[in-house]
Amino acid sequence: MPKTKIEFVCQSCGSRPPKWLGKCPECGEFNTLVEEIARPEETARRPVLSEERPIPITEVQPVDRPRIVVGLGEFDRVLGGGLVIGSVALIGGDPGIGKSTLILQVCQRIASLGHPVLYISSEESVIQTKLRAERLGVNSPNLFIVSETNLSVIRKYLEEMKPKFAVVDSIQMIYRPEIPSAPGTVSQVRECASELTFLAKRL
Repeated sequence: MPKTKIEFVCQSCGSRPPKWLGKCPECGEFNTLVEEIARPEETARRPVLSEERPIPITEVQPVDRPRIVVGLGEFDRVLGGGLVIGSVALIGGDPGIGKSTLILQVCQRIASLGHPVLYISSEESVIQTKLRAERLGVNSPNLFIVSETNLSVIRKYLEEMKPKFAVVDSIQMIYRPEIPSAPGTVSQVRECASELTFLAKRL
């Protein structure tokens, strides 16, 4: 049985100093180092996304990737004209600023175009999400909601449903069971975001 390896990870910048320190040597933040169990090398491997080989840039043929125009002016503008199929966007901001409200409105717009949409809430129950949706007039039958924090279960929902648009609200509460650290830590957020990005490109 392999020996368990302990490492210290800064929750601010993700650096890994060789021992615990009160101040992170990389970002200078205090009391941000958290003890985590290092993942075995074999569990950290990720499937190869493609078998493409490097080619000269002169041989690359530009292709206009399809976009979904949501219909919310500023939202579409920030994304360069709409959502690109297979892309991932991170919506950030202070608590209570309206991130979930904005995203529910985006879900309604996309669902009203006839596309299946999956809203995964990691912080609220299905009932809480429904009540907030009612206040916003969000009621499309193409919008599906679920409350879940386990990435393995979320992956199953995404692979079975294959929605046109999916939301995880929020990434801070999602955890990957194979990683022995708490949700919201740098390791969990990094791995969960990486896995969701992989799924977005594959599905």
